[in-house]
Amino acid sequence: DVWTTMSELPSSVSVARPVSALPAHLQCSSCSKPLFNARQTPHGCRLCQACVTGLLHEVEKRPCPGHTEACTLRDHHSEEDVGGGGSGGDVETEVSHATCFPDMATRREVAKLRVRCPNCDAGCSVQLEWARIDQHVQQSCDWHSLRCEQCKELILKKDMQRHTSSECRHRKETCDLCSQLVTHSEMETSHRNLQSDVCCPRFSARCPHCSERSTPMDRRGYVAHLSECPERPVECKYSHLGCRAMVRRSDLERHYRESVDSHLELMDSKLKQAAIAQQSPSAAVPQSYVGSAAPAVTTADGLEVADVKRRVGSVFEQFKKLQLKPNVLQSGGADLML
Repeated sequence: DVWTTMSELPSSVSVARPVSALPAHLQCSSCSKPLFNARQTPHGCRLCQACVTGLLHEVEKRPCPGHTEACTLRDHHSEEDVGGGGSGGDVETEVSHATCFPDMATRREVAKLRVRCPNCDAGCSVQLEWARIDQHVQQSCDWHSLRCEQCKELILKKDMQRHTSSECRHRKETCDLCSQLVTHSEMETSHRNLQSDVCCPRFSARCPHCSERSTPMDRRGYVAHLSECPERPVECKYSHLGCRAMVRRSDLERHYRESVDSHLELMDSKLKQAAIAQQSPSAAVPQSYVGSAAPAVTTADGLEVADVKRRVGSVFEQFKKLQLKPNVLQSGGADLML
């Protein structure tokens, strides 16, 4: 008899549902659910494990959550004093976790109830005595969920072998080019990706930027190719002023011609900020510094201001020269450099 080896049922199977209707004497006095690991109060009220642990304090006494007549006691002293101004009534019986004791007789009855496997909603059709259902769940239920040791996802026991061998994104695979052991998720994202620093040394592919024109190359060849790839997106040379454009190398000159006005506006804004910072440092102090010592203008700030002035002066000199070359101005001033 499995019940003889245990004093209570494992909490993991508390959600199992009885196959047949539950007798009234095996229902919790508080929630009417099965008296799972039943405990009895000093006044005879029977409560399930969930109600005892969830509704009662460990040692502090509280009103019994049961709904039986035994849960309320008649205040006889008050009843006798009614004529003298007292008022009779019911007094709730107070209990704590410590005052409730295991109801072994009820537990034996509940342990023999026939219940459905807790995984019945997932597909298991097994029905056993409550005392035997935990052994079934832990050892033989194919519908029990287990956590994959590699990806930590919950997988049905019956599907675990397939998951670990062909579905888990963290399963190990051997590269057929270099024989290195790599996780499945890294195989495509980094190990066989020319743009990755850890790309397989024997893997080759076309440049992702100019694939139609390039020939297959390995990682070393790809790095060398990037310095001249006409389709590779590169930063605008005025990014230090605030231009956030990423343009194909072959389209850079057109970008410079079409963006002269916006580049000059960025330059003007940068110059004004630098001038304010140099002439009136307090004007640029954030609100968070009001009422406290303002941060000092550092040597680095002064160098930045001087650098901006030098660049702006260079641009103005170029404009003066370009005034003598109308055809260059018409081209959009793409040669202006800051």
